Amino acid sequence: MSTVTQPRLGPIDPVLGRGPLPSERDLLLAVRVAGPVGEGAVPGTLYIDPERAQACIEELGRIVADLRSNMITVRQGTFTPPGRDEVSLNMARNAVTMAQRAEKFVGSWANQIEATRDALRKQLDAYQAAERSNTARHL
Repeated sequence: MSTVTQPRLGPIDPVLGRGPLPSERDLLLAVRVAGPVGEGAVPGTLYIDPERAQACIEELGRIVADLRSNMITVRQGTFTPPGRDEVSLNMARNAVTMAQRAEKFVGSWANQIEATRDALRKQLDAYQAAERSNTARHL
């Protein structure tokens, strides 16, 4: 059984993050197995729900805003030692160090969520442009 600390065999799937990248055949099989998504839907066809995609984009934006807002609170926090003894001073130093590390980690996380949101926005824009183009051709 593989653990996080062991080396992985091959590249990791950047979307699902679950093991090696799936082959094209595996992806096609997964889409076919998914079956119909509603009345009149054809198995194996990718369907986009623009409203749900837009809602996801907006929710990702709210998550990023919340993360960044909470980091302002962490930055403004102070860690005053309760006493002048070595243990109290060490506790305050460690609290500052942990807050700085948390800020870097959460900042990186927010950047990744932002990149995901921007990529989804770009994909949705391309989908909507293709839909408009297809609609114009059929008029």
